[in-house]
Amino acid sequence: MRLLTTCIGLFVLVAASTASFAGEIRKGATMEVKANSIWFHDIPKLAHWQGLRKSGDAAALESHQDQVLSQREAWQFINPLIVKIVGYRRGENQVDVEMKTAGRMLGTRWWLDADALTR
Repeated sequence: MRLLTTCIGLFVLVAASTASFAGEIRKGATMEVKANSIWFHDIPKLAHWQGLRKSGDAAALESHQDQVLSQREAWQFINPLIVKIVGYRRGENQVDVEMKTAGRMLGTRWWLDADALTR
């Protein structure tokens, strides 16, 4: 019985560690971006948006999002989209991606909050 319990415990441990690597962000990986995520053309605008989101001021965040989206300083796509990871700034939680979903945006480069990626 003890051997069976140990084997089951090892199996659970291996399965959990394998699952955690499945969503790892690494250069060259192809990943999916969640629907309705905010996409930016440059790091400073993404960083400002991240700061507002982190502050917890929902009204300021919504106002800022409306402004950057209306001025085309950021985009919001309603469907999940496929991207290739070009770079990852782990400390800032920022990902540089290239659009891989077919369409007029194919090949374009964007900056995203890493939380926008499906893991």
